[in-house]
Amino acid sequence: MPGPIPAQHKKAAAFVSALKPTATRQEISDAAQAGLYLVMQPQPSGALSWAVRTKIDGKPAKVTIGRYDEIGSGDRASNIISPTQALNVTQARAAAEKVIADAKRGNDPRTQKIDKTSVNAWFDEFIKTARATGFKGRAVKASTADEYERIISTNIKPHWKHVTDIRTIDYRDVEKLLAKLTPGARRNAFAVLSAFFRWKPVARAIGRNIIDLAEAPAKPQSRDRVLATDEIKTVWNASEKCGYPFGPMAQLLLLTGQRRDEIAELKWRELSDDLDTITLEGSRTKNSRPHVVHLAPLAQSIIKTLPRIADADGNPSEYVFTTTATTPFSGFSNGKKALDKHCGEPALPDWHLHDLRRTCATELAKLGIKQEVTEAILNHKTGKVSGVAAIYNRYDYQDEKRDALEKWATRIAAITANNVTLLSKRA
Repeated sequence: MPGPIPAQHKKAAAFVSALKPTATRQEISDAAQAGLYLVMQPQPSGALSWAVRTKIDGKPAKVTIGRYDEIGSGDRASNIISPTQALNVTQARAAAEKVIADAKRGNDPRTQKIDKTSVNAWFDEFIKTARATGFKGRAVKASTADEYERIISTNIKPHWKHVTDIRTIDYRDVEKLLAKLTPGARRNAFAVLSAFFRWKPVARAIGRNIIDLAEAPAKPQSRDRVLATDEIKTVWNASEKCGYPFGPMAQLLLLTGQRRDEIAELKWRELSDDLDTITLEGSRTKNSRPHVVHLAPLAQSIIKTLPRIADADGNPSEYVFTTTATTPFSGFSNGKKALDKHCGEPALPDWHLHDLRRTCATELAKLGIKQEVTEAILNHKTGKVSGVAAIYNRYDYQDEKRDALEKWATRIAAITANNVTLLSKRA
């Protein structure tokens, strides 16, 4: 049986690292703090935890105060008692002193009441705040809050079921979570966690901003994928075979050059009566600026064929693309898989939905469309018209945008002439 843990921190850490698990459970007393023990589980786990032996209401009691970690969860002693928190030697001694002092006052640390400190409760409050007041004086966009909620429910909560108190999380818990995710999901989760841990109530509860200590995922490489002419035809044909809602949605993405969610979350009321335009409010765009999207006759013909989905009570949905009638389409992963399947063999190499937007912009340039018109179509915040010019140039290029998108639709019709019927151009 090893002797007591040395009083000095460095010697104590070296002493603990040299310990070896045996066939039986071990309790190693601490030389500096009476009543504190390091508990080592038997082989093969050899797990290490801290426990305090004291008297509560005159009866012997054992209180587990955390798991051993050479670095610990921070440079301060924890104010809570939780078996999941990470404590180094110094922190464990401080926590043990608190437990013993509380016990002498008649307080049982094993029955502490912790209100709203669970991870689920904090994340729920985070989403509510995002929707209600936001974090910078105004509520975040509904689509952004929806994305926060999706990422939290699918990529974060399932991996932190063991966390009973948010104050026990440290940066290594973040890194372990990220390591379990795919690269794309990893970046999304890190972005949400950055906002979450920088949120003042969370930062105050934990006592520090742990996200700054975690290693950030690598930034994605900038993509320059543009569909070639034959690939445009392949995707268009596959979209027709794919059917509603993903097929026509992909076609409109290519025809208009808009962002994925702007089309996927399109509402019937955003369409003009003659289907000539889509009008997006600032809350629906990335740069928070209202945006008018002109629809060429080909785009109008696609919209005219779309079904109007109704809910269980027979009420028509407000969304153009939906499978539930109550929420916009969101099954992008399955939709893309179905589209790729219809693309046939050989499959299109390494392409994403966002490539349709880049392809539209590139083809507009080939058609001789001025860059400032293309940027107006894409609703880019910066570009050729920027700086002082952006302040004073308030021209919206509506006529030029309409003409450009009609030229692009004519180009698509020429590429896919065997399966596209053009409507006559508006007088």
